[in-house]
Amino acid sequence: MMVFKKRQTKTKPHATLTPLFDYEPQQLDIGKESIHDMSLIQAQYYDFLVTKTGYLVCLLKGTGINLDLLNASEQEDVFNEFNAFLMSTLEEADVHQYLDMTIPVAFDDYVLFWKKRYLQVREEEPDNQAKITLLASYVDYYQTLQSTNEMSTKVHVIVLREKLADKSKTSLELAALHLTEKSQHFIRELESSLESYDMAVTRLNAYEIRGILKHLFNFSQH
Repeated sequence: MMVFKKRQTKTKPHATLTPLFDYEPQQLDIGKESIHDMSLIQAQYYDFLVTKTGYLVCLLKGTGINLDLLNASEQEDVFNEFNAFLMSTLEEADVHQYLDMTIPVAFDDYVLFWKKRYLQVREEEPDNQAKITLLASYVDYYQTLQSTNEMSTKVHVIVLREKLADKSKTSLELAALHLTEKSQHFIRELESSLESYDMAVTRLNAYEIRGILKHLFNFSQH
């Protein structure tokens, strides 16, 4: 049996090599590791995530299609068109991941709107106690919904990734450029495939990605 040994290369005394990604996921030691230890996420880079396994990741969010409003034939057409799209993406060497998640409805915009209206009316119409009380009840209502997570919604997320050559800044910037182009092409193709159903896809920004991760780690926010 022939054994091939890796050829040793000489480097200059002061030369530095860019470290590669050598992390391999291990079985989780539940209850004895922190979230950072258990997570594959290394860091956030603008609107991307960097994984410990050497990938740059972006998240896309698609609007759902209300199948209840379609008859059996129309529903079959939707599945056929989406299946055709999936088959076309499988021709590529990369892997795409599709996630359907249930997350609490965000009422931040509603709470902020009614708070502004409450303060405005209290300043401009201080004698109109009925209106002020009504606006205060709106603020309390939406704050209660937000704090108790009584309302939830379905979120459809598509995960795209790009391999990082090494841990250098140049590699990171190049991967971000390629992943941006890949995501733009993916969005165009998916929206074109489901154009008849008003399907819309957007790429999540850094703030939205953190929101998704927060609900994945702690749905109840307690």
